[in-house]
Amino acid sequence: MRRVTVADIMRETGLSRATVDRALNGRGRVHDRTRLVVEETLRKLMSPGAEGPARPVAADIALRVGKGMMGQMRAAWEASGAKGAFHDLHMADDVAVLRSVEALCRDTSRPLIVTAKTSDRLTAVLAAARAKGKRIIAMISDQASPVRDAFVGLDDRAAGQTAAFLIGRMLGDRPTTVGVVLGSPAFRNHEDREIGFRSGLRANFPKVVISGEAQGEDSADLTRNAVNRLLRDQPALGAIYNVGGGNMGLVEALRAAGRASDMLVVGHEVNPVTTPLLRAGAMDFAIAGDPANLLSNALALAGDPDLARSGAERHLEFGIYTRFNLPGFGAA
Repeated sequence: MRRVTVADIMRETGLSRATVDRALNGRGRVHDRTRLVVEETLRKLMSPGAEGPARPVAADIALRVGKGMMGQMRAAWEASGAKGAFHDLHMADDVAVLRSVEALCRDTSRPLIVTAKTSDRLTAVLAAARAKGKRIIAMISDQASPVRDAFVGLDDRAAGQTAAFLIGRMLGDRPTTVGVVLGSPAFRNHEDREIGFRSGLRANFPKVVISGEAQGEDSADLTRNAVNRLLRDQPALGAIYNVGGGNMGLVEALRAAGRASDMLVVGHEVNPVTTPLLRAGAMDFAIAGDPANLLSNALALAGDPDLARSGAERHLEFGIYTRFNLPGFGAA
């Protein structure tokens, strides 16, 4: 009988390691359809006449993400067995990101998974490579649809609306001011979260008013300084929503201002940076998807011979996490 590993099932289904493990071993809650997919995939791979598990995908990846998620993505990449170059572009400037992507695009035979800010120059590089036959998978933050073959990520407008719902319901039906910590509008996912948040408050909680913004750029230092200024200008804020990274800087600013215990804080990602903040109550809610699930879906699309029939966008599920329900993928 053929030996089938969790990694084999992950590659075949695009599901995360945690989801496959829960479905196989009855740990936690798994949707019936998901469990059925895992069980059918296992039977297929174990059957005597079945072809061997799909070979590891040959692809390159260039990631401009925060420190916490970068560690999660690297671990998921190594576990996947993917063949290719992993480019850690954490806090790299636009020139460095462009240089890395240009170098990776010279080989048009190997797919590229990319997370980066949108820019005219990057768009031109990706468009030229795709015109020559290179497959481009945008992950986490989308690129313009003509320059990528597929996008894998969360529905970030829905995530922003979720943040608005959490804040609106927690603050109650009374006039309250809130602040927003912005990442970079050049990241499509940051822009979509902000749009979703603003529209969600306006439609459902008109008494909750955004009265100040802080530009964090995913940096703890920049976020700390920006939130310090925000709190000086708007001392009566009842909540802060951080659309990007830099959560440690946000919490440090709240602690310095004596607001750590009475400020409602909603952010994104559950990873070794944010998990301790959630445990300590410094962050109240984190909206996040499983990074390993993101990567496994991106790799599946990168190696899919029928990509045109797979759909140009793949929005994955996300959860709302607190100190009481921290997910396994966020282990610190």
